[in-house]
Amino acid sequence: MTSVPVPPSAAEMARTAAPQASPPTQQSRPTESEFFPGMNKPMPEEVIFEWIAPERPFKKHNRQFFTTIWMIALLLSLIFFFAGQLPLIAVVLAVVFMIYMLFTIPPGIVSHKITTYGFRVEGKLYYWEEMGRFWLTKKYGQDLLHIEVGRFPFQLTTLLSEELPENTMRLILSEILLEETPEPTAYEKMASWLHKKIPIDIES
Repeated sequence: MTSVPVPPSAAEMARTAAPQASPPTQQSRPTESEFFPGMNKPMPEEVIFEWIAPERPFKKHNRQFFTTIWMIALLLSLIFFFAGQLPLIAVVLAVVFMIYMLFTIPPGIVSHKITTYGFRVEGKLYYWEEMGRFWLTKKYGQDLLHIEVGRFPFQLTTLLSEELPENTMRLILSEILLEETPEPTAYEKMASWLHKKIPIDIES
């Protein structure tokens, strides 16, 4: 009888798709404590995948973009001035300054690690136990990974690299996290509505 080939598992496909992956060097199985029966010894943290990427999406904008931003800011400032809301003018100017900085200064490079403990961003560890759903999006033609976490900032957003494409990341994280895109927040709905009315990039 001829044997039927067994299809590769998701983990094997992920390792094949990402040649730069670093497989664990030790046996990833808990060992029972000799002094405390029923308790397992702590397992050492092992890096599964590692990559570097810009800390946020970035796109250079032309002069028309910034001219439109300044015109909107001027209009809002005039409205607030005649309405007697002077503090709101300072808020508008602060937002314009933040937009100018975000779209003129290229982002820095940060390191990302997927380990047996969780997800590390520049050395800061988020444990698997405190993570919820994950989903993938695109912005400026770049792949973005989003992960819910149970503490501030409550959502991790990282850029993927060419060495670790979207399909590979999906195979890896689906082994432990649920892939599900959440409903848009009130801010996202407002940003989408403004983007339709005013065709400029208003997201950071």
